[in-house]
Amino acid sequence: MAPETGAHLDARLDELLDVSLARGQALAHVLLSRPISTAAYRRVTGGIPPVQLQALVVLAAGDMRMRELARRLGLATSTVTRLVDRLEAAGLAERRKERPDRRSVLVGLSSTGRDALGSVRKRLGGLLRELIGGLSPHEQGELLRLLTKVGEGLVPPALEPAPAPVRAR
Repeated sequence: MAPETGAHLDARLDELLDVSLARGQALAHVLLSRPISTAAYRRVTGGIPPVQLQALVVLAAGDMRMRELARRLGLATSTVTRLVDRLEAAGLAERRKERPDRRSVLVGLSSTGRDALGSVRKRLGGLLRELIGGLSPHEQGELLRLLTKVGEGLVPPALEPAPAPVRAR
């Protein structure tokens, strides 16, 4: 197997960043004690709460309806409405009217939200580079491959519909 080039390794790191941002808190709780993971999380995220960060990551793909954001986050629409209220209050997201149907509301990242997410990615990238700096290029590539595989395993399987209730006769 040929050693990874710097550009290829950076691309792999970007993939790992995406997995880490989406599933990092769950992995941190598995691998680290709560006080350490909380401090590391704050260091990387600048204090953005986990569910808000997950919402920012989802919204980075583009504006979407609240119902779609709720579906992607696995939350109730009413919960996402309150979440978006908090994101708006923090200046990280904005509600927008969809044209031509102005009754439909979309939510998207504000420029501040985009900048905040970029800063998180930069800090997380620095932390990852620091953590793997002592490994050879081959070991770095193998670690990134394995961590990506582990991260994919943290994605919950599609939920099957609940069985119909049994009615008493």
